[in-house]
Amino acid sequence: MRRGGVRSFLQTAHLWLALVLSLPIVVIGLTGSALLLQREFLAYSIPRAHTPGESKPIPIIIEAAKRVALAGTNPVRFDLPRHPGYASIVRFSQASENANEREVFVDPVSLQILGAQDVIERGPILALLIETHAFLQMPTQIGLPFVGFNGVIMTFMGLSGLVLWWPRKGKWKEGFLIRRGARGLAFHFELHKAAGIWGLVVFLLVCVSGIYMTFPEAIGGAIRDAFPAEEVTPTPQAGFVPRNHPVGPDEALEVAASAIPNVRPTGIQFGGEGEPFVVDLEPQGWVPSSPLAIVLLDPKTADVQYIEDPRAYPLRERILNLQPLFHFGIGLGWVWTALVFLSGLLPALLATTGLTVWWKRRKARKAL
Repeated sequence: MRRGGVRSFLQTAHLWLALVLSLPIVVIGLTGSALLLQREFLAYSIPRAHTPGESKPIPIIIEAAKRVALAGTNPVRFDLPRHPGYASIVRFSQASENANEREVFVDPVSLQILGAQDVIERGPILALLIETHAFLQMPTQIGLPFVGFNGVIMTFMGLSGLVLWWPRKGKWKEGFLIRRGARGLAFHFELHKAAGIWGLVVFLLVCVSGIYMTFPEAIGGAIRDAFPAEEVTPTPQAGFVPRNHPVGPDEALEVAASAIPNVRPTGIQFGGEGEPFVVDLEPQGWVPSSPLAIVLLDPKTADVQYIEDPRAYPLRERILNLQPLFHFGIGLGWVWTALVFLSGLLPALLATTGLTVWWKRRKARKAL
């Protein structure tokens, strides 16, 4: 097939796929951006703790939180302030399964109770957005593969759009900009091209990672079969000093953070009698801050029982771990989060401008 024939085929496929599937693609994009926005809103809606000074020990903060905890519940988790000036979070739960959990927000310096809320894993708005984004409100066995199919189509649309956008020699600047004074058909056409090329890289990463998120077992299994690798079990880093004595939550955080390099403690989970502390640690430096590293620590001896450090995974696992970060806009900094949010709006803009160009051209041909 000649170059002109390839371009004509891609243009026809690009147009008809947009005509047929623009609505579900736009809905998937908008609900994805809405989910990201809700997540960020909730993360920053934690009460502020304005008291300056040094934080109290964790057991004292937990005792303060017990004043508003539900009767019969016990502390099961403690989260350090997510951002400077925010509250510490103590989670309480009953011993029985499926019991209600409650989070209490405490100023770690003054011990003032700043608020409390029941833990609801998925409220009605969140459930609506997730079911629309992931299944388009269809039964799971139908909606999930259909959304994955749309991810493949969006990837094709992005790549075919790149070929159709490709400027002639000496015309590169025009492909990235909208001419001043452009109106009507020219404005929509140039906006379509400019928006598409500026958002292409992020759009493709979100689409490809979305395909993986839809079919993780099939794609992940194929990659693991094609690129076998030896599993690595991390051990405490050189220079780690065992404590060999009982430790409380504060010292457990210190011990866990000293067992692996370049991490920041974010929280600790309390087990039952004889169970270890589970310490969450956020990787620092020029690496994704998610997924978290985990250290299991014996509270009676401070013995490190287990370490899980995503940075020590085989390369194939680190690449697969990047897919949720690309898709959900987490762990890669606020700039990436903002770009992923905008990428969810991009299909609506491209659909509007692209279909407007098609309609105006169609009307113009009929008028001849």
